[in-house]
Amino acid sequence: MISVVGAAIVRHGCVLAARRSYPAAEAGRWEFPGGKVDPGESPEGALVREIAEELGCVVRVESWLTGAVRGRDRGRALELRVALCTLADGEPSGKEHDALRWLTPEQLDDVDWLEPDRPFLAELCEVLLDGEKLPGGNVGGAVRIGATVRRPTGPWTPAVHALLGHLAETGLPAVPRVHGIDGRGREVLDYLPGAVLDVNAEVLTDARLAALGSWLRALHTAASGFDHPGPWRFFGVDAPSLITHNDVAPYNVAFDGDEVAGVFDWDLAGPSDPVCDLGHTAWTAIPLFRPLPDEDAARRLRIFADSYGTDPLTVLDAVRPRVQLAIDGIREAVRRGDEGMRNLAAQGEPERTERALAGFLARRDGIAGFLR
Repeated sequence: MISVVGAAIVRHGCVLAARRSYPAAEAGRWEFPGGKVDPGESPEGALVREIAEELGCVVRVESWLTGAVRGRDRGRALELRVALCTLADGEPSGKEHDALRWLTPEQLDDVDWLEPDRPFLAELCEVLLDGEKLPGGNVGGAVRIGATVRRPTGPWTPAVHALLGHLAETGLPAVPRVHGIDGRGREVLDYLPGAVLDVNAEVLTDARLAALGSWLRALHTAASGFDHPGPWRFFGVDAPSLITHNDVAPYNVAFDGDEVAGVFDWDLAGPSDPVCDLGHTAWTAIPLFRPLPDEDAARRLRIFADSYGTDPLTVLDAVRPRVQLAIDGIREAVRRGDEGMRNLAAQGEPERTERALAGFLARRDGIAGFLR
């Protein structure tokens, strides 16, 4: 029996499909690239060799999809198996195919697959729907699939989508578009490329800090004309004056150079006020949760406040109530069974934030002294 292997090369939650140009009976149809296993060769070794020859790149075999397809070729019995692979080096090029496409799980049926490959599509679809886990964020559960991000939904999702639609109409940059709900009930949003800060090891440059303040001002201006009854995930401000993001922090922002390229994780959007929003961003982006020297903290706070167009002391005074709101809100959400907030609790919240807030309050007057 002839052993044949195919490669389902997966990247960013998409699989590579290759269109055959020959023989005539198969030209124009799509397949998993691969080929025959030579005598004495392992299936994994054959797959690496075949992909290097056909696509000019190196793959790593991760695992094998379930089952095999048996058939005949010129009177000889053959068996096809398909492996999940990742790219180890190089970029695929169509040396032996006339077209290549990266397909999302929803696009698997958009191409005319060769019959032997079709039995593997259902299992492959589930693998692709797992997506690629994304960095950034603070609650978890977001994955990338192609040019989209998939995130868990909740009762607040319709209101958040209405807000995103409104902001898109205003022309506010760096806001993801909504593309509906996927087969696992997750929201589908634009993937916003850019550099996301490692908040455990880095701080925003002065230029990025200023850009974030300017973007936050633009958000508040754009959101001032929007209203929605909810339900919302975020509550707690006594007299809300607008609906805003409520978690504009470095872990939720992607930068292109010094400019804000994307702001994500809108699930905490809801009724609030501008000063409350400023307090949270200052806490996370100055960052005031860290024991920066008072003079440096004051200097960065002034950069942020000036770029927004407000007084830095006003922002400083907003920090304590906003952080306390987060502490109380996490505890209440965990009590209600909110899965995202349970993820935070597993990371040591809100106790970690309580300790950081105590440290900030001990430094607060020193920072204020440099601002006066």
